[in-house]
Amino acid sequence: MIIAVTGASGVGKTSVFRAIAQNLAGDKQIQVFHFDDMELPDWSKLEDSKKWQEEATFGWINKIVNVARSENVHVLFEGSTEIKFYLQGFEHNHYADYKILLFDCAQEVMKSRLIQRGQPELYHSDMIGWLNYLRNEAIRHNIEIVRTDQLAIPEIAETIIKKVY
Repeated sequence: MIIAVTGASGVGKTSVFRAIAQNLAGDKQIQVFHFDDMELPDWSKLEDSKKWQEEATFGWINKIVNVARSENVHVLFEGSTEIKFYLQGFEHNHYADYKILLFDCAQEVMKSRLIQRGQPELYHSDMIGWLNYLRNEAIRHNIEIVRTDQLAIPEIAETIIKKVY
């Protein structure tokens, strides 16, 4: 089973995945990957960020599907990417044992989290648009939405782990 999580900056993806990693210390049946573990481009020099995101997402999906198959493990993956890229990547790999989740929260909570982590500049109209776009895409594709502002981080982490087993 692969669980792939997406969501805008500040919705709690990294915090939840840190809690998951703590809960899974020593568990060899689950591997955790983060989109941002790869070298990210210089956004100011990138001609087509959407194309880069698509190619990078497909590369990650290829990698995590290969890990799940070859090592016979479950995989948890998080990154702020389009739902359709996840769907296309799994389809391209002929991989059906996956679940996509959208982490979501109220705009005010996202703003507060970004300020607390020292990145208030990430709270802008484009990020709010991205939050709303992902929410609408999740609804359109019948993707489960996890409200990270309604449960504590450890509770969300435990819920995600239970989805694997």
